[in-house]
Amino acid sequence: MSAAVVKKFKVQNGSHTPHSPDSEWSSSPEPPSPLGIIFALTTPIEDRAFCYFRSTFVIGNARSFRYLDAIHTYGDMDAHLSVSIRAVGLASLSKASHSPDLETQAMRSYASALKMINKAITSSDVATTDTTLSAVMLLDQFEKIIPPTERTIKAWTNHLNGATALMKMRGPKQFQTKAGLEMFIQMSSHILVSCMQHTIPLPQDYLTLRTYATNFLDTSDVSWRLSEVTVRYIGFRAAIKAGSLFDPDTIIATATEMDKEMAALMAEFPSEWLPQPVPLSKPSDLVFESHYDVYANYKLAEAFNMIRAGRIPLLDLIREQCQAASSYPGSFQAFAYLKRVHSVKASVEDIASDICASVPQLAGYPLLLEQDSSVSPAAADSTKCIKLQPGNEASAYSLLWPLFTVANSPACSESARVWISRHLCILGRLLESDYALELAGCLQRREERDVWGVYAVLGSICYSVNG
Repeated sequence: MSAAVVKKFKVQNGSHTPHSPDSEWSSSPEPPSPLGIIFALTTPIEDRAFCYFRSTFVIGNARSFRYLDAIHTYGDMDAHLSVSIRAVGLASLSKASHSPDLETQAMRSYASALKMINKAITSSDVATTDTTLSAVMLLDQFEKIIPPTERTIKAWTNHLNGATALMKMRGPKQFQTKAGLEMFIQMSSHILVSCMQHTIPLPQDYLTLRTYATNFLDTSDVSWRLSEVTVRYIGFRAAIKAGSLFDPDTIIATATEMDKEMAALMAEFPSEWLPQPVPLSKPSDLVFESHYDVYANYKLAEAFNMIRAGRIPLLDLIREQCQAASSYPGSFQAFAYLKRVHSVKASVEDIASDICASVPQLAGYPLLLEQDSSVSPAAADSTKCIKLQPGNEASAYSLLWPLFTVANSPACSESARVWISRHLCILGRLLESDYALELAGCLQRREERDVWGVYAVLGSICYSVNG
């Protein structure tokens, strides 16, 4: 990394001591200026990649690697970590700028980082360091941005077993620091999402390690309990795909039990966590129905939405199995299946309403709704009248997966699907997210997507115990 970038970070962090971990990672971004523009144009591409990574994954919307500000400074950064950061930064830049040349550079950095990591893990001392595990997770993130071609299920399984073996080598000491716990939680999230995305079982060593981790984590935490259901759900889906679980009634009963457990999580929330409805005095295209909800804080709204969206794949599975099983019209069993299909549709519509009701607060619409002038449909589609406040960027980003997941369901109502696709367009423009615009286009064309593949691209924000 060039001295210019290091100097720029030091200027931004003049109040920090030279050895503070915050000196490179935690500074607030400077406002745009002519000098800043010149800097961006003249900075070497690898330094721009580093800055882009930091602004996206450390202090930005995804925040997947926010712990890096606590455990690393530039002077302490090992080569395999530095090159891994460069690879992810270049990959992200290539997608943002639609640049094949940058993607080629990103692939070169990825190959270099992979070679360095393979060498690092041959030494037990180096393999168990925070830097090495961070680098491994960075390459996992890279593969979510630029997926590897022609990787078989066996290859994915070996990949996850390798990551689990690395966690196992780190031993009990990884649970003794806040950074170590955060890294375990993040690696867990990567493993859970990869297994859901590719419908493969969780490695047994990971399950053993996860059980041991409960000695150091708050297992009453909502996110941890949600991840416990997810662990069972992964095994459930893998069994269906493998053909070892095929009886419709068993599948429906198991999925129903998991859905009830997820719904029960929200039912246990204390009353002060529940949202307060704000009725509208007049209709607005910024609000789905006649009211929007206000939560005590953004984190609560995000937690509710993650549970709601997590129920959708289960409800869709129940609906699919019931429709497939009702093959004898007129029979009592067929009637029961069809009744259940209607029940699922009603549940999905309720979930859609609840997620949509959270959009105004998380996207920062209330300030606009409080204005005296009415909001016209044309204004609602314009980013000129809707602007994200700095505090709303991360919360608005958290809406993308829940909104798409519920609208992607065949059981979602047409009115909710249309409203959600419109607001994914608005959020995509506000967040400068081409992927959000792509998802909105999928909804408009009625192209169903695997929601876990979408989640993997958007980033691991759902199963972080410490939020």
